[in-house]
This record gives sequence, C-alpha cells and structure tokens, in this order.
Amino acid sequence: MPAIENVQTFAGITNENEFYSHPYLAEVFKGDIKDRLTAWEAEEAQHASDDAGDTNRTPNKRLQAWAQRWFALRGQVQRGKDEHERWHAFMQMQSGLLQALGYAPPPRTLTLHELASGLPLPLWQLQGQRLAIIPAYQPSREDDDLLDHQLTAFHYGTEPLPTHIKGETWAELLSDAVFGADQPPRYVLLLGLDEWLLLDRYKWPNNRALRFNWADILDRKDADTLKACAALLHQDSLAPGEGSSLLESLDENAHKHAFGVSEDLKYALREAIELLGNEAARQLDEQASGSKKSVYSGQYKLDASVLSLECLRMVYRLLFMFYIEARPELGYVPINKSEVYLKGYSLESLRDLECQPLPTQQAREGKYFDLTLRRLFKLVAHGCGMGGEQASLRNADQVALQGAKDTFALAPLDSRLFDDTSMPLLGKVQFPNAVWQRVIKLLSLSKGQGRGKRSGRVSYQLLSINQLGAVYEALLSYRGFFADEDLYEVKPAPKKLLVSSHLCKSHEV
Repeated sequence: MPAIENVQTFAGITNENEFYSHPYLAEVFKGDIKDRLTAWEAEEAQHASDDAGDTNRTPNKRLQAWAQRWFALRGQVQRGKDEHERWHAFMQMQSGLLQALGYAPPPRTLTLHELASGLPLPLWQLQGQRLAIIPAYQPSREDDDLLDHQLTAFHYGTEPLPTHIKGETWAELLSDAVFGADQPPRYVLLLGLDEWLLLDRYKWPNNRALRFNWADILDRKDADTLKACAALLHQDSLAPGEGSSLLESLDENAHKHAFGVSEDLKYALREAIELLGNEAARQLDEQASGSKKSVYSGQYKLDASVLSLECLRMVYRLLFMFYIEARPELGYVPINKSEVYLKGYSLESLRDLECQPLPTQQAREGKYFDLTLRRLFKLVAHGCGMGGEQASLRNADQVALQGAKDTFALAPLDSRLFDDTSMPLLGKVQFPNAVWQRVIKLLSLSKGQGRGKRSGRVSYQLLSINQLGAVYEALLSYRGFFADEDLYEVKPAPKKLLVSSHLCKSHEV
C-alpha cells in the first residue's frame, strides 16, 4: 500500500497516510481515551479480591501478560514443517491478543462469508456492519507485507478456491469484496503474523490505516503504547453492543482539532501579513517623503492589494521553510547533515531566537533577522554547491555563499515563490529584528487555550498536508487595504442573544 506519510507517535503503531492527523495523536488523543482507560482501571479495582486470574485485569495489562507466550508461539511458526503447523501456531498467537481485547477466540475452522456477491471470504468474526475480523496471513510468506498476501486453496479447506479471487492481494480484495460490498462493515481488523491493520471504510480509499507491529509493541512493553492499542482495538471501542463506538467519537474530535489548528495558524498568518505590510508601508512612505512624494495619495499612491499580495508571498516562504526544515526525510535542505546550514542559514536558527528579549533600540531596529532570511531565500532560489547554477548571482552574493558552497549542497528551487522579481515593493525595505521576531513567533507558537494554558510550539513535522492546504486556501482570498480611520474587529454575538434582541424589539413595537 503506498504510504505518503508513515509517522509513529506510539512505538510500534504506524499512522499511515494520516488515519488520524499527527497533531491529534501527539497532543489530544491521550486525553480522549482517558475515560475509557479509567473505567477499565475502576473495574479492575472493583474485582481485585476476586480469584479470576487475568480476566478482570485491564486490557492493556492482559496484552502485556501475553507477550512471552506470543514470542514463544512466533518461534513455533518459524519452525513449522508445513502450512498446517504454521497456521495452528498463528491462530494461537492471535487468540491471546483477541481475548485480551474482549473478542472471542478464533474458530477452529474458517467460516466463509459472502460480503459481496460471488466473493466468499474466510472470516473469523463478522459483527453486522460494524466490524469484520479477517485472518490475512498466508503461510510461507512471512516476510511479505500483509496487504500483499493472497488467499489460496489452503484457506478454503474442502471448498474450491473461487477462480476470480485467485491471485488477488488483500489490498485488492478489501476494495472489491469487503468495502465494496452492498452492506460493508465500517471497520476491518486485518490480522497478519506480526502485524494487524485497523481500517475504516471511509478512509480506505485514501490508503489510510493504523498498523500495529506486535513484535515491537510486545517487546518494548511501553505502557502508553499498550493503552493506545487497547483503546483503539478493543471490541467495546470498535463494535459496542449499542450506541456510537469510541472510534467514531475519536474521528469527530480529530476533525475538530484539525479545524482548530488550521484556524489558529490562519489567523497567525494574517496578523503576520499585517505586520509586514504596515512596516513596509511606513518605510516606503519615509523613502517617498525624502523625494517629496506620497505613497498614500496622488500619482505615486501605493496599491494596498499589491503590497498585501507580496506580504502573502513572504509568509508563504516562511511556511514552506518551516515545513521543509521539519521534514529532513524529504532530503531537500541539509538540516541534519550540515552544522553550517543549521546554525548559519536555517530558519530554525532564527526560531531559537523567537522569545529572546530585545532590550535596546539597536537590537530592536537591527537587521540580523532580515539579512539571515534573505540570504536563506537566495540560497533556496539559486541553489548552492550544485555546479554552475551560481553563475547568475552577483559577485557579492557569491562571496557570501562561498562558505556554504564548500560545506553543503542545495539544489535551486525553480519557483515564483522565491523569485525576488515577484516582490518589487518588499525588495525596497528591510524589516527590523522586532518585526521579524514577532512574525516568526506568530508562526512558531500556538495560542494557549483556556485559563492557565501556555503557548506550545507548532510542530510542522506533525502538521498534515490537509491542514496546510486549508490554511493556504483560506488566505487566497485575503485582501489588504489602508484604513482611513481606526477599525476594530469584533466577535458576533451568540445567535440566541440576537434572537432574544429581535423578539424584544418586536414586543416594543
């Protein structure tokens, strides 16, 4: 299965193509499963005096207790002489995991279920339209990816293998025979030898999945990871007897969180544009005053929409650099490979100064931030250390970049975003340290929510493409203008109050 982003917040659990947004898993998820974990712990405490062995322990503790037996059975699979011996050990491995998570043990023989017409599949459990548990393990293909395993005559026992299933991988069968059925299950647990995949029919078209590597999870025995596994995979979470499932509520909360992060960043970027635009207009007016011209009226009047567009491009540059430096695996900037780039050229080096006090007027009006950023943007636009791409640079620029050229290589980025000719107005100004520091701080720190909450650092590594896309689209319609008088942004009154006001006025009439 193609994976755009495979990120691990919990050791052994891979969030493929954002089954949940990465910021949600890192920042919010633990709080959303806290009630479920607390209820399990309370139930365990209530039955502490009962002589019931492991049955009353919390699911995460039962998973941990199964680790030693799981690895012993895993060794039996490796030593198995034929398909039947390997399958028997596989069933025992999965049986312990399933029972720890509240499911019945797997049946001794596979039962065929025809989810889609003419496509009978061997399943272990099918709970209405909520959940299907499918053993996808193909003996003798232990090293292959789970989604590449296939159904063979072995899985069908005495039944003939359907001809149109022969050669189909589970990646194909899920789309055609499972989620493509007339009444498909919402969730699927696809069980392999070492891994499980948790799939949602609404997310499967985008190849989104949560992959659980039991060898890693049970070996590490990390408490937070075991709790996350229990909360995500337990029968009560996926297929409760009645009402909405825990995973449905997690999806709803994840959506709200993604929207909130996008909104915060959108307003931070808008404020950054206003800061840059106001400072640029001030400097351009000072330059015009020297030649007895005005940028606010007459022949040389400054076009506010043009200026706001240039400021928008400038903050998009910052957004691009924040993202690309947070993703060294993309291999574009040498953020992890070159100390010279990291400390001398990177945006990250300025981000470390975002809260540094600027006590003197010289510090506030200095141009260190501006020079560093423009040098970084020039590096990105023209490249460095790649051969002849620096021929177009002026001699002064070549001297400035010579140290970097001998230390790291950076391919030129052929993009209008980093073309200085697209920003002629901003090319005439130099922003002071105080302005740039405020702008970088806006884009670096999230707003603290609620009383006593502190601002946190925005992790651009965890921000999803969808969230950045939402921010980008929201700012496309942004249009700046020069205000002729003081303006105040106000929040609309709650709808209930507005209705009440209208009713009162109607009554007075």
